[in-house]
Amino acid sequence: MRIAPIDKSKLAKSDQEYKELAASDADWIIRSVEDLNYLRENDKDGVFAKLPEPDFKAFANSLIFKQGANAGGTYKFLMPSLTLTEIFEVFEHFGMAREYFSETLEEKCTAAGCKFSFWDYCSSALC
Repeated sequence: MRIAPIDKSKLAKSDQEYKELAASDADWIIRSVEDLNYLRENDKDGVFAKLPEPDFKAFANSLIFKQGANAGGTYKFLMPSLTLTEIFEVFEHFGMAREYFSETLEEKCTAAGCKFSFWDYCSSALC
């Protein structure tokens, strides 16, 4: 397994772009918890390495993956250890531009779609 460096020119800025990115063969986005764990283990200077193990595990366990990309999760576990810029970097690894990630905040991915929930995020394109 290998995760290529982030291609910032291709970060999704809308639901449609995120859906297209998820359906693509882009090798630079995290598509599963296994990808996330791989990146943490193999990029010792990366943003995921800055998280204490309990926070990393809690964040990883909160993630929902659908249609080949991250559909949602809880960002609460990132807040104590990462700067805002680093939190945006986390979501760039999922293929989300800052603007797009900001649009997904305070929503939880449920069987019925995205619903209000503080500390959560939900991509309506995939949920």
